[in-house]
Amino acid sequence: MRLAEHRKEIEEIDDEIIRLIDRRIDISKLIFEAKREAGLPICDPERERLVQRKAMSMAEELDLDKEAVSEIFGILIRMSLQKQHELNDGIRG
Repeated sequence: MRLAEHRKEIEEIDDEIIRLIDRRIDISKLIFEAKREAGLPICDPERERLVQRKAMSMAEELDLDKEAVSEIFGILIRMSLQKQHELNDGIRG
């Protein structure tokens, strides 16, 4: 493959990553509703730690930078929590 073809493939992967992030946020909205119905708090530190540990374990298996993967998942978790807090504020406001 030539450079342009490799770059096109990377762009396609980047597009898919964005779509997956959007899907993850959509699911976090459903999780918020389930938490609200169950009377559970938005934040679940143990669940967040579990997600981080699983991501780092998989990163290690794939020989990826565990710290970088941890940062990425930290951002994803923060994005989900932010959306859930926005939804909660909309209900209260």
